[in-house]
Amino acid sequence: MNKQQLIEAMARKNKTTKVDMTKFMDSFIDTVSEELKKGKKVQLVGFGAWQKKRRKARIGRNPQTGEEIKVAPRNVAKFTMGTQLFDHIN
Repeated sequence: MNKQQLIEAMARKNKTTKVDMTKFMDSFIDTVSEELKKGKKVQLVGFGAWQKKRRKARIGRNPQTGEEIKVAPRNVAKFTMGTQLFDHIN
């Protein structure tokens, strides 16, 4: 499911317009992104939590040539599934 399909499904379920649901979804994504950028954790109890993690620099390998390359350190977003979501999909 892509973003547009998710918006359509949520709009149908909530009996609202796709325009309103798109505004909601964009606002949600922007808010979560900004909080992660600040280093804060975003948690939806039962669903899961997003948290910013720092990956260390490392040596990688070019899969085509086998040549070693340096991979710079970077921030990544980590999602941890909540218990209700885990129970729902299992």
